Amino acid sequence: MDWLLLMLFVVLFLPVAFLTALATWGALGVSTLRRANKVVPSRSAISAPLRWLWSPSPAATLHRRLRAACALAGSVEGSLPKDRWPRRRRGPVNDGIVNLAQEVLQEAVTLDHQILSASMLPRGVPRDQAVGALDYEVRGLEDAARRVHQLATRRAQLARPAGPATLNLDERISAMEAALGELTPRPPLP
Repeated sequence: MDWLLLMLFVVLFLPVAFLTALATWGALGVSTLRRANKVVPSRSAISAPLRWLWSPSPAATLHRRLRAACALAGSVEGSLPKDRWPRRRRGPVNDGIVNLAQEVLQEAVTLDHQILSASMLPRGVPRDQAVGALDYEVRGLEDAARRVHQLATRRAQLARPAGPATLNLDERISAMEAALGELTPRPPLP
């Protein structure tokens, strides 16, 4: 009887457990791909089709270009929420560059929705014209993201204190000699 129960367990339970684990793994993989395919994962309500990850269509190319621009603008410190639950309301940010980066991200989400709508038009001239018109807007957004990133990089470089590492070897030796010269005792006055 024990063998029968063991065989029943092996035949019924293990395949079900294996298939459940496989389905869970697959669902997590698809969910991860969908999140990665969003222009801004914390803000995009509509995700683009998964085939846009590799599709050579003009709409998919524009979508991937928007994702790259958002990655650049999202790299500005404070532009994306750091907490696990991005829907929580945060107080307003008083940093001009971060506000600019957030505006670029919001524009990208809006533009991505327009690309998705244009891609659903019937094949032919109307779709090609709509997607072609959006190409110009994507270029402008890419430029805006690049400029905001350059502003943030420049501010970070200016905020870095000028230390000995920024001086060349000769300047550091001269500074050390001057400092040691100040520390040497002076002869007594006659």
